[in-house]
Amino acid sequence: MVDMKEVKLEENERIDDLQYNGLKIIQNKNLYCFTCDAVLLANFVKATYKDDILDLCSGSGVVGILALAKTNAKSLTCLEMQKVMSDMCQKTIEMNELTNKVRVVNARVQDAVKILGNEKYSIIVCNPPYKKVDSHKINEAKEIAMSKYELELSFVELATTVNKLLKYGGKFYFVNETNRLSEYFEVLRKLKLEPKRLQLIYPKEGANSHIALIECQKGAKTGLIVLPPVIL
Repeated sequence: MVDMKEVKLEENERIDDLQYNGLKIIQNKNLYCFTCDAVLLANFVKATYKDDILDLCSGSGVVGILALAKTNAKSLTCLEMQKVMSDMCQKTIEMNELTNKVRVVNARVQDAVKILGNEKYSIIVCNPPYKKVDSHKINEAKEIAMSKYELELSFVELATTVNKLLKYGGKFYFVNETNRLSEYFEVLRKLKLEPKRLQLIYPKEGANSHIALIECQKGAKTGLIVLPPVIL
């Protein structure tokens, strides 16, 4: 592991402990910082040493890095649109000495197929923007709002791109708001991305589920498994 004293941090950047295998991550307090949904998603992913993982909307890289470490997958590609975030992710990869297994790509999700190729990945993960632009008043700075709202990427655009990037039989894992599940499932099934596992997350006992973890498989038959709920 690289000596933390040797890592050059930009203004407002900090090094956080991922509390797994000594992994660290660089975050910027003025940009989007990951929350528990990213960790829940990483834990939800199933992969093997033969799988190549693609993390779309990767941000700081937390989902992909943890999924790679916990599954011992073959490789990881992190694709992030905001250059400041992808640069920070690249420093995290170097700090954790993962450059032999991980590459970082600064690009829009909509351009991913052109850059990465068709049907190249067996596992795709994504913690995408949750909220529609017309459903909430946006008060945050644009850099943060882009991570929360569908300003630059709609769910339809995301799912369409995933369908092209994913190998037949490959799996797509994502997390998003529970109240949009029917919308997601309609889009996914039109693209032959069949929902196979669902886990509802609750903020506390007695509350409604606010987020959900979903696993889809390209070209699979119908049949959904609903896992036991998680109460935070």
